[in-house]
Amino acid sequence: MSDTLSPVRAKSKRERTRDGLVAAAETLFAARGPDAVSIDEITAAAEVAKGTFYTHFSDKDDLERALASLVRLELEGDVARVNNGIDDAGVRMANGLACYLGFAARQPTRARTLLRLQSAGADPQGPMNEGVRSDVKLGADSGRFEVVSVNAAVLIALGACLAGIAYSVQAPGSRAQRTAGEIIATVLRAFGLKAAESRKLAETAVAAAFGKTGGNGK
Repeated sequence: MSDTLSPVRAKSKRERTRDGLVAAAETLFAARGPDAVSIDEITAAAEVAKGTFYTHFSDKDDLERALASLVRLELEGDVARVNNGIDDAGVRMANGLACYLGFAARQPTRARTLLRLQSAGADPQGPMNEGVRSDVKLGADSGRFEVVSVNAAVLIALGACLAGIAYSVQAPGSRAQRTAGEIIATVLRAFGLKAAESRKLAETAVAAAFGKTGGNGK
């Protein structure tokens, strides 16, 4: 690459407008919830004409899916940072699930939006689930996990995560944290880890994700 070329492409006006609509919607959703916010309010907050909205999104549900995708990408970035340098599949799985469940407890409105991706994100081989699939495959290939199939294991992890998110957004903080640990330990047990180790990995990951410790390791 030439030294005169920037590796980061500047966003087009269209992209900036779309980003502005998503950002405005997120702010309004956080304050009042998606069902209480109209498209008129979103376009007013983004300072664009209502017709502009429909050049980017077919309806409000379409915008919510875009916001949920953005949240998912941010969370996957968090998981990648937490798991940087860790090559144990059990620790990686515990950390990944804990990141999602801790996020749900801290940011319930964004988590509810994320749940709207449930049906779209159910493909265990889809690009959205590449991270969890890689960790399951790592565990299966290394003998760390005992699974009947990688696809089935990915669906188990996703199902547990989504159910945990749905629970965390409405549970008190201490109950959400305790249940998160139980969910993670149960997933690890389902993948073949022993009970004592599953609990230990889950407790460490959850403590870090919910803000009680600085991080996780082997």
